[in-house]
Amino acid sequence: MANALLTMLIALILAYIISEIFRRFGLPRVIGQILAGIVLGTPLVKGVLFTEEVSSIFQFITNIGIILLFFFIGLEISLVRFKKHFMETSLIAVFNTTIPLALGFLAGKYLFGFSNITSMILGISVSVSSAAISLDILEELRLLRSKIGGLIIGSGTVDDVFELLLISLLLVVFHSAAFAELSFNKLLLGIIVFVLVVILSRFLLIPMALKIFEKDQSKSTLFMGALIIVLLMSYLSEFFGIGSFLGALIAGVLLRQTLLTEDRKPWRKNEISHSIHMLSFGFLIPLFFVNVGLNTSLNSLNSNLLLILVFLIIDIVGTLLGTVIGVVLSKGSVSEGLIVGWGVVPKGDTEMVIATIALNKGLINVDLFTAIVAVALISTFIAPIMFKMLLKKHAVAPKPRKAR
Repeated sequence: MANALLTMLIALILAYIISEIFRRFGLPRVIGQILAGIVLGTPLVKGVLFTEEVSSIFQFITNIGIILLFFFIGLEISLVRFKKHFMETSLIAVFNTTIPLALGFLAGKYLFGFSNITSMILGISVSVSSAAISLDILEELRLLRSKIGGLIIGSGTVDDVFELLLISLLLVVFHSAAFAELSFNKLLLGIIVFVLVVILSRFLLIPMALKIFEKDQSKSTLFMGALIIVLLMSYLSEFFGIGSFLGALIAGVLLRQTLLTEDRKPWRKNEISHSIHMLSFGFLIPLFFVNVGLNTSLNSLNSNLLLILVFLIIDIVGTLLGTVIGVVLSKGSVSEGLIVGWGVVPKGDTEMVIATIALNKGLINVDLFTAIVAVALISTFIAPIMFKMLLKKHAVAPKPRKAR
């Protein structure tokens, strides 16, 4: 246990130092956290720190981190905001998701000869985006309430729901592919039973549980109750053959919907979301990204340069093209489309989770995992720089004069 504590301590310190260096240059912290894992993954360091016992403990902790991450994503998905912005931003979300997804799948399938599942993993890894980095830049420049800010927030909300559906489908595919002995009939039966459990949970189990947990009017008790709900839903989804991560995602969505009903105080949801955010992003998620770096093989980069280059182009060009098409069809300009496009190019935690789950399930190898991580790191490094540059240029551009 002492060795595991020392390893986690070193990992967190190194992740903090490197991520803070990146933050000071206006770059995402996640890059620094993954680089910390790559440093710790060098043969000399890894051989000393990561014994078999330590590695198993580290893996378990990062799996809990993924469960809480999916739970947090579910808590943050606003179906009300999705409906509100759907008409004006759905075109942007549809095109900047489906174009890189389709191009990534076709390139994986026909250019590199991968299987359908592997090609789908590659396609989704370049189609899932994160607007959180760009929102920080917009807030810094006081443009969060501008038209560009509205487009990014709106399309990001719609993107969240589309990506929720994609990830849910992929998680089921991951779980069924990893357990080949699970017949289609058993999987279908498991899905049907789990759907019934979800309905029962939404209208009966979760409301009853929350009433019990809220009796003490204690934040810690409410947080414990949320953990009980997410772990229960994760276990049930795993038991019915769907996978624990999908259960965590659904638990977050259900809990949000229950907490935001008329007879409840909306700040309850914020309390739980804040607590989960603190635990996950302050401790578990940094260790997860360190683990991503640990699983990255620098030796495989040279042999996969073509793959990395092709998917980097698909990631950036596909997202930009899809966003421009969506913005223009929504009666915006090409320049606005390019700015919004660069704003949603950065990769967040979701595609790293997808790649990690695929690696753990044996659906991709370390070389392919490294390629996905490399594409995500490069695009996340480039995008904020381009976004900030174009945003400043757009903000100072002279406005067209109105005709007299």
